Amino acid sequence: TLGVLDPFSAYALIHALRQATDLELEIHAHDDLGLATANTLAAVKAGATHASVTVVGLGERAGNAPLEEVAVAMSQLYGRETGIVLTELANVAAIVATAAVRPIPLNKAIVGGHVFTHESGIHVDGLLKDRRTYQALDPALLGRSHCFVMGKHSGLASISASLSELKLGASSRELPAILARVREHASATKATVTAEVLAGILAEIRHAALDH
Repeated sequence: TLGVLDPFSAYALIHALRQATDLELEIHAHDDLGLATANTLAAVKAGATHASVTVVGLGERAGNAPLEEVAVAMSQLYGRETGIVLTELANVAAIVATAAVRPIPLNKAIVGGHVFTHESGIHVDGLLKDRRTYQALDPALLGRSHCFVMGKHSGLASISASLSELKLGASSRELPAILARVREHASATKATVTAEVLAGILAEIRHAALDH
């Protein structure tokens, strides 16, 4: 409750209790140090039978261990099923966040809008070749999918893939010029490049080539 544990002390305390009793044990972790999920997992591994969690971690002070983080981590790391329907986590989080008037940060683990979004050229290139390259968690398990966006960190592979999705093709000579314009646009606007802007960039480059 005080948010003073770390995973090692949480494990040691629950392990000591488990050796002394066969009673059911519950861990109730707060996130004051950003360790609520880690402490909860450590306690469960040490023998806790119950985990006190809240949707998107809503709770006193910095909040509690988030339901979605604990449920997914239990499945991914320990192969333990909680009975939670993982594909509904995003929907539940959205309902709770709306009711609580608490927006979900875009980079919030598991349920954030950007957790499966990729811009970095090397990441996108790796994912396009083999999803396991940069996929620690399969978004399909959560009813979600990867999303590639274009920006100042994009590479040729992501530009080519984005053009293919638009049913547009570009030559090997055009791609570097398109990439340069994409990075320039992203840096100037401080935003990702939309499909419409990408198509416009391609059209401008081809028009300029015809003029020459």
